[in-house]
Amino acid sequence: TRLVSDWSSDVSSVTRKEGPTALILSRQNLDQNNAMPAMERREGTLKGAYIAKKETEDLDVIIIATGSELQHALKVAESNAGARVVSMPCMEAFERQSDEYKSEILPASCTKRVAMEAGVSAMWYKYVGTEGKIVGVDKFGMSAPGDIVMKEYGMTPENLAEVIASM
Repeated sequence: TRLVSDWSSDVSSVTRKEGPTALILSRQNLDQNNAMPAMERREGTLKGAYIAKKETEDLDVIIIATGSELQHALKVAESNAGARVVSMPCMEAFERQSDEYKSEILPASCTKRVAMEAGVSAMWYKYVGTEGKIVGVDKFGMSAPGDIVMKEYGMTPENLAEVIASM
């Protein structure tokens, strides 16, 4: 998902003049998010966050994910019509958007939020709030094939679904 949906990050990183950039690629075999047009994903990526899957019933939960975790969020949302999936590849770019855009993506009316990232969880509290939960990795050092490490750290759609059900 990341390589296809964040192509515009590559362009943005080459043209950016006001600070450092990095291109982070994955060796994982990732599911592709072909449910929305590539141009919409690119435009959303440049804004730092976008709705990767909009709820089809009343908004019940917002799942925020980045990188390879987005595939898990989309899988969980398939069976939850009230779930919105937000791809947030760049918090800094998202913070530069208007309050109107940020509220459109993360409406204050929905406090049931979960963030998922195979990285440090502390920075996600700003987006999930005090009632939200984070599926993250706050430790270092496990060595095994990627799918085993991700399962051990709870980076699976099954674990994400359990966390949402517990809220």
